[in-house]
Amino acid sequence: MLKRDIVNAISNKLEATVLGSGAGSTNQPKGLLNGVVAGSTAITYKDIVDMETALEGANVKGNKCFIVSPSAKGDLKTTAKTGETYLMEGNEVNGYKVLCTSAVPAKGIIFGNFEDYVIAQWGGIDLTVDPYTQAANGKVRLVINAHFDAKPRRVDSFQKAILKS
Repeated sequence: MLKRDIVNAISNKLEATVLGSGAGSTNQPKGLLNGVVAGSTAITYKDIVDMETALEGANVKGNKCFIVSPSAKGDLKTTAKTGETYLMEGNEVNGYKVLCTSAVPAKGIIFGNFEDYVIAQWGGIDLTVDPYTQAANGKVRLVINAHFDAKPRRVDSFQKAILKS
């Protein structure tokens, strides 16, 4: 159980970093939504088609999909495309699969070929059990280190947006 909890915590942190808006540093990769500014108007079907067109114009192949925040998913499901249809029907937008995670910042949308995103890990998970630092409180401290880096292999493989609040 503890091993699974540690691996899940590392996975959640990595996902939030990769899909986030952080600027990156020597010890943290830049998030895919770094530098993306929120839109000034509500999203439209044309905006979705423009994202798709940009990828096709860059000759991006592969299994493209959307990864969105829960709030962006709500907007997509309630924004009319035409008449009684909405931008997101079922778990698809314009025929592309939509994945949703709270690791994406609020109102964030990333559309692309995630096969063109590389996440590398150096070494395994280093776990140090420290029985001394918190001994006065009757606690054992666990120090966990995992070394990753992440970057798009092709920057053109991703279209990003932050929906109007």
